[in-house]
Amino acid sequence: GSLTSTPANFVLAQFAARLAVKTYHCLCSGHGLGSLGSKSLRTAPLSVVDVDGTKRAHVSILGGEEASTSVLGKACYFKTAPDMQAESFIFAEVKPITGRTHQIRVHLASVGRPLVSDSIYGRQGFGAESRWCPRVFLHCSRVTLRDVDGSLCHAAALPTSD
Repeated sequence: GSLTSTPANFVLAQFAARLAVKTYHCLCSGHGLGSLGSKSLRTAPLSVVDVDGTKRAHVSILGGEEASTSVLGKACYFKTAPDMQAESFIFAEVKPITGRTHQIRVHLASVGRPLVSDSIYGRQGFGAESRWCPRVFLHCSRVTLRDVDGSLCHAAALPTSD
């Protein structure tokens, strides 16, 4: 149907009301987000500013909007190469409880675990990561909504090969 159909409006309204449950998978630089398999909640207020026509978010104790992100560490990886120092990475499942601009990226970067290849919120010198991961390592793997009859409807997607 069209984007103005009743079913389309029903779905759009769920996103607007923050009723859609989104699950992301990401790869963070750094070690440890707590014990693997344990869930943690990152809560910090965020503010969004316009920098040269681009929206950027940051943790802001004064005047920020509440933002919460559920983080579940799934696996830890170590990368070594003869010409590089050893690096560690965490593969995590994250769910934004609220839905602020760049919330996942900012929350993880604010605790020293920026997403791999994140040129905006990532660590200095991330260029080496871009050789093996050409884009920000963040993927929305599942969205859960209600159907018009009230039942849950799940949509899942595998990451692209790039």
